[in-house]
Amino acid sequence: MSTTVAQTATGLAEAWEVSRGAGAVVAIIDEDASARYHPAFAGRVIAPGVAFGDGQTRDARMRAHSIKVAGLALGDGPPVTGIAPAAHLLPVVVPELGTVVGSREEAQAFRWGANHGADVICCAWAPPRPTPESGTLPPHTRDAVAHCLTRGRDGKGCVIVFSAGNDGSDLALNGYASHPGVIAVGACNCRGKHASYSGWGDALWCVFPSNDPHDSVGASMTYLTTAPVGSLLDGEAYYTTRFGFTSAATAAVAGICALIVSANPGLTSTEVKAVLRDSCEKIDAEGRTYDERGHSPLYGYGRPDVARAVELARQR
Repeated sequence: MSTTVAQTATGLAEAWEVSRGAGAVVAIIDEDASARYHPAFAGRVIAPGVAFGDGQTRDARMRAHSIKVAGLALGDGPPVTGIAPAAHLLPVVVPELGTVVGSREEAQAFRWGANHGADVICCAWAPPRPTPESGTLPPHTRDAVAHCLTRGRDGKGCVIVFSAGNDGSDLALNGYASHPGVIAVGACNCRGKHASYSGWGDALWCVFPSNDPHDSVGASMTYLTTAPVGSLLDGEAYYTTRFGFTSAATAAVAGICALIVSANPGLTSTEVKAVLRDSCEKIDAEGRTYDERGHSPLYGYGRPDVARAVELARQR
């Protein structure tokens, strides 16, 4: 049972009456994602996909993740329409991210994205099975993230969105998503409950619906999104119905951030985070996991209401 992001994003139709992401630039640091691989992004790629590392040897099947992420964030259908279908795409290629994190190439990618116009930087990946050692944010990447947050967008700061990961681990072990300047995104299921695979903890900022293998209804709730042209991914060309987990949730929230920036380009990255927080609905409130700040280790500040986020952005 696949769905579209428009069916699960609360308030999206109302938000589109105000903004569809025009003027916002979403950098996707991942495997390659550009108009060369899918017509859904044609005319909206503001720079060629620059590869940091050996990005030329990977075939269409190995680019699948980034194309799925891009489709959910800013695809322009039919049949796939992402959260911010009028935003521009800035593909930033780090092939190693399919298997490992921590390379100097990932740090170069962050700096390049910020220096080439990124408003939102989408990182739908996480350290695999993080430990206190393997999940540490390397100094070179920490410096690059700081560059994005302080120098990006003419000093207003790039909005950096990170996946909470699919290992069900405490974000305290994940130095990327727990960086205080970024937005850590987890997953809830279609019933508004915690998906057991999703990273959790004090650093979690918000959640977005995705599939849940342990839920009788939500197990097969994956998203329809773009797939690399010619990949025949899952037997399908151009599109796939099998995108989920925290990657899908992160892509969707990156799109929401693009709508916020489009609605009010003067907002700083810190203000965008606050708008997103203040737009959130407290899901699973009967679970009594929210503290006096309105924060839950399972849901962050809750599930964003896109219409409310855009309206709050315009009021700032």
